[in-house]
Amino acid sequence: MKSLNKRLSLLLLSLFIVVGVSLAVITRYATVQYNLEMTQRLNGSIAMYVAAEEPLIENGIYNKKALKKLAQRSMVINPTVEVYLLDKLGNIISHNLPTETVVLKKVPLAPINEFLKEGSNRPLLDLDPRSPEHEKAFSAAKIINKGVFEGYIYVILGGKKYEELASHISKTYIMKLTIVAIVAVVLLAFFIGMLMLMKLTRPLIQLRNKVVHFQQTSDEETGNYDGDEIQQLNHAFSDMAKRIENQLQQIHNADKIRRDLISNVSHDLRTPLASMQGYLDTLLIKQDNMDKQTTSHYLSIARKHCGRLGAMINDLFELSKLDSNIIKPHLEVFSMAELIQDVSLEFIPQAQAKKVELKMDLLKGNTNVMADIGLMQRVLENLIGNAIKHTPNHGDVIIKLEDSGDGFKIIIQDNGRGISEKELPNIFNRLYRAENTSKDSANSSGLGLAIVKKILDIHHATIRVKSKLNKGSAFYFSLPKEA
Repeated sequence: MKSLNKRLSLLLLSLFIVVGVSLAVITRYATVQYNLEMTQRLNGSIAMYVAAEEPLIENGIYNKKALKKLAQRSMVINPTVEVYLLDKLGNIISHNLPTETVVLKKVPLAPINEFLKEGSNRPLLDLDPRSPEHEKAFSAAKIINKGVFEGYIYVILGGKKYEELASHISKTYIMKLTIVAIVAVVLLAFFIGMLMLMKLTRPLIQLRNKVVHFQQTSDEETGNYDGDEIQQLNHAFSDMAKRIENQLQQIHNADKIRRDLISNVSHDLRTPLASMQGYLDTLLIKQDNMDKQTTSHYLSIARKHCGRLGAMINDLFELSKLDSNIIKPHLEVFSMAELIQDVSLEFIPQAQAKKVELKMDLLKGNTNVMADIGLMQRVLENLIGNAIKHTPNHGDVIIKLEDSGDGFKIIIQDNGRGISEKELPNIFNRLYRAENTSKDSANSSGLGLAIVKKILDIHHATIRVKSKLNKGSAFYFSLPKEA
């Protein structure tokens, strides 16, 4: 993973290298053009001087001796010049060079004619007969003998000697010093740019570190992102936006649940309170005319509603603590088989009263699990109590313990009324009661399964249910074995 500083540094370095190379190329090109223009402006009259000294061509015949003499004089003035004698069509008639060194036999006349115009722009370049692939500065003049145009004198101002001198100079101390100076300027600019980048990106990096630290310390497994600081911030903000959106949705859902809960609780609390008030008012009004048996019956009914009201308040208080994460599971190792046996003993009188047979199918040997024993006892009490309430007389409730590999599976099964498919998704909602709720359930708070689900949620366990109408239901969940 490359940081933003490294990426920007590499980009800046690449930019400065391109700028440095471009500067070197432009400087070299400008220097060459400058030298060409200076050479042409300083030596542009050489050809005219050579042509005016002696008649080089007369009646179509050139004077070889005069050309050699004048070429030598020209080379004294400028040792880099090369002199050519051209006819009217630009054909090379003679020159002052070894024959084998000249490649071209003809020189284009267009640049020469442009050079000879008054006010022409310079420097003008033309082909070098010795090096046709190169264009070089030149000087030219017409040869006029007794008023008759006989040809041209054509002088290359940067001949082979000039090329040798230029090649030598490019390798000298001055050229090396120029290159070193350009490299030094590029490096200096790079380090200054680096300091500016560090100063500009420091707040961004600090913000990235804070956001990533927040993500890493949150409950969700986020915060490990690839890419540079900007990409990490982008991922982090995307995750945070999703979390905020989910939390807003949860708040909306929680608010709806709260309103529904208040409505349902108000209704459920009003029923036992109204019943108690009715029976107590009756006792107060008719206490002088009631016999002892009737009075005792009314008091027992009022007491029953008091018990239901107390159970509902206790369940609401417990569910509220679970929702607010006040209750934290205290994990410990205990025998699940022993806990099932202990809890089942509590329900034997209730099962016998309904003539329901309470059966246990438990494993032998080590059945140790890692969980909160108090909360697991509450889960078993709610599930077994519900199973007995919803099982008709002479029915069966079976509690099974199975080995699921890395944990133990607990199953509470009955052959009672069952739950319809459309109601299955809602049975863990608070205060939800199925349409076929038994009469015994009228005394319950309706929060038992919601409490069970919440307890298993904080244990990172999932409760599931299978049910068919008039055939029974089976609730099951798994707990991990001891570490």
